[in-house]
Amino acid sequence: MSLFKNRIRGGHVDGPQKSTDPTEIFKTLIHKEGYDYLRDIQKDFLKLWNSKRSQKDVVGVLNTGAGKTLIGQLMLLSKMNEGVGPVVYLCPDTQLVMQAVEQAAIHNIPVITISQEPGQATELPVEFLNGKAILITTFERMINGRSIFGVEGYGNRPIQKIGALVIDDAHSCIKKARQQSTIIFKKDHPAYSKLWILFENSIRQQGEGAFTSIKSGESTVSRVVPYWVWKQQKQSVFNILQSLYENDDEAVRFTWGIIGDELSKCQCYISGRQIEITPPYIPVQRIPSFFNAKHRFVLSATFNNSTDLITELGIDKSAVENPLEIENQGDAGERLIIAPKRYFPDLTDDTMRPIIAKYAEIYNVIIIVPNIGKVKAWRKYNPTIVDKNNIIEATQKLKESQGNLMIFLNRYDGVDLAGDSCRILVLDGKPSSYTAREQYNSIVREGSPFINAQTAQTIEQGLGRAVRSGSDHCAVFILDNSLLQFIGIEENREFFNSTTRSQIDFGLELFGDNKPNTREEALTEIFEAVRACLTGDPHWRQFHKDMILNAKSVEKNSTSHLFEIAELERTGLMNYRDDFYEDACGVIRNIVTKYENLMSNVDKAYYLQLGATILDSIDSVGAVDMQVKAKKVSSKVLKPQTHTYSKLTKIKGQQADIILNWLKQYSNGTDIIIAIENLYANLIYSPDVDSFAFEKSVQQIGEFLGFASQMPEEDEDDGPDNLWRMENGVNLIIEAKNNRATESISRSDIEQLLHSIQWHNDKYGNEQKFIPIMLHKGKKSFDNAHPAEGSRIMHELLLKQFKNALLELAKALSKKSPQLWTNTEIQALLSANNLLFSQIVNKYTDPLR
Repeated sequence: MSLFKNRIRGGHVDGPQKSTDPTEIFKTLIHKEGYDYLRDIQKDFLKLWNSKRSQKDVVGVLNTGAGKTLIGQLMLLSKMNEGVGPVVYLCPDTQLVMQAVEQAAIHNIPVITISQEPGQATELPVEFLNGKAILITTFERMINGRSIFGVEGYGNRPIQKIGALVIDDAHSCIKKARQQSTIIFKKDHPAYSKLWILFENSIRQQGEGAFTSIKSGESTVSRVVPYWVWKQQKQSVFNILQSLYENDDEAVRFTWGIIGDELSKCQCYISGRQIEITPPYIPVQRIPSFFNAKHRFVLSATFNNSTDLITELGIDKSAVENPLEIENQGDAGERLIIAPKRYFPDLTDDTMRPIIAKYAEIYNVIIIVPNIGKVKAWRKYNPTIVDKNNIIEATQKLKESQGNLMIFLNRYDGVDLAGDSCRILVLDGKPSSYTAREQYNSIVREGSPFINAQTAQTIEQGLGRAVRSGSDHCAVFILDNSLLQFIGIEENREFFNSTTRSQIDFGLELFGDNKPNTREEALTEIFEAVRACLTGDPHWRQFHKDMILNAKSVEKNSTSHLFEIAELERTGLMNYRDDFYEDACGVIRNIVTKYENLMSNVDKAYYLQLGATILDSIDSVGAVDMQVKAKKVSSKVLKPQTHTYSKLTKIKGQQADIILNWLKQYSNGTDIIIAIENLYANLIYSPDVDSFAFEKSVQQIGEFLGFASQMPEEDEDDGPDNLWRMENGVNLIIEAKNNRATESISRSDIEQLLHSIQWHNDKYGNEQKFIPIMLHKGKKSFDNAHPAEGSRIMHELLLKQFKNALLELAKALSKKSPQLWTNTEIQALLSANNLLFSQIVNKYTDPLR
């Protein structure tokens, strides 16, 4: 650069003082042609932010395509002009860093990235340090144990003070922060086997079924190491990790600096795929650049009930509960959501996949699946499988060409598929937990509003991949019963923002009360709806505009307690971090006491276990008492050291009353079919169906039918696979052998049923009536096996009949609104399908001989 150009760079030095009003700053920028104006939503949002600019934490909600990146950069320019110090724009990945840099170039906003010179240590750019440019980098560059911004207690880097930072796509950044605070050992890492040896017995004591699945390499089953065992083995774990750190092992290189001093408070999660060591909180205080930043601005398209911003990142509760949001301007892109099975039950996923794949002859079709197992059903259509290794190449190809069919593996966020890059989007499967910690929490807190809110958040992120501006459009197909069931529950739809909820509500009732009469008619109507969306039909566009403008936000009063609980949880965890154990446990106890009537049992048990974990540091006896209380509330939490089996002593109630209450969570009859089909989806006699999944189905079906239902062997490491207590007080002792390939029942399987009968006698006494039942494809036992008197069998034909009865019940219940059924009518339907407690055993089991 010439001396003259260097002299004039940045404008006249004696000019007026730089403005801090972001909209005024925009006027001073040199824009590329056609980009020299702010849209109304951008101006309105920046004006609103400017009135809150002095707050430390500000959360902002902006529709996809609202120009969030430019808004964030103008906010930082404003704070930079104010003189607060260096400012940083944080993205979840390098792809979005590149996009943010490209956005800045359009308006000549001064930005800079971190560069690496060969043979030189990476340094923060001088322009950033001097407050002359916005640093754009990834969130994990800041939050890691060797952060270039400095780590508290580690002097390898000076602590960098930050004036203001913007977190873009906050939920992805939370996942990154948790990942950077977690030591992960894949199964092929030598440390996995060393740690497994330390904790093998404790995992086995918690449940034989999960233990066997983990040992065999099952990735979807995860357990936490009991906190008392972790405390006992802490020194052994420390020795393993310290040795790895000294040898600069990649698994601990970027995490040890954050969690090394937190090791005694860490939790260890084990699955068949990996072992994870992570604290119950993300130690963001170890990164003062983040923790002590003068201003933290959090931006995202979706923030409904984002309690993890409070618990994980420590963002102020009032900022999260009251985000900055511009009144609905109807500027959301046109998204047509289609749920084929909702309109006509015969439009199964297998029916729809070839129809959807055919669209790829003309358009780019993107399928998002939660795991590799979901890919199998699509392989015959020759899709491109996209994961982290080829995502940049894949997205580039989508921008440059059409007629592609691609499957994105578990990528519900962080991908920009604007315009022709994606005209048909498919969500094939409910988002599943990827990490061992997430898997464990999803089991222990199954059905919790905290977990459901996170699931809705992920679904909403997935829906947002293809419509990136107000002028964009896309048709979205919803497949998979578990996903349809989730969005079919009205309470779950409250976790979506108003725009997405309106689109989902319309998509679920696409044809209103005029249901198609035949499969062909339903397909014709779907084709026509998709054509209207993809060709920009003016009637559809006007309808969509009106629909979005009329979208109403959910009343926050119904979920305000979730934010209060999250704030208390954060307070308790911070007391725990600072070794104030009694104070920390007191806060957690207060959560359970104060919100007892608003919390589900799984959440009560979760917090009681968290309290016991904290209390164990100073009062192991008190911790055991607290853990016993947790176990009584929910069988999913840890079995305490001194444990008494919690017997089923009460019936759950009358079947018809319980089913009537179950129906109330749905608004549409078709949802009932989907939900009940989902209950028995894994009820199959096959070596390919996981035994835990089969037993879980049995447990859930028992609950649905109105029985008290347990999984004693899984929960207690003893007893039968399943136990139902019928309305008449009789217990069904159920042994499930769905993986067996033989037509006859072996002696060992019969002996297992005999053992379960003895267990039942020990726990319940000889006076308690019971019926032992074997679930097995065979009809009779081997000659050398001798079943107990009264034993019964549900063989393959009877299992089929039982599932058909459930389906017929579902179809009958779908004939009218779930809210219109009466107790008497449901009782009659149960009777007609031989599903009353007095009918099931005789109708769907035979004597076992």
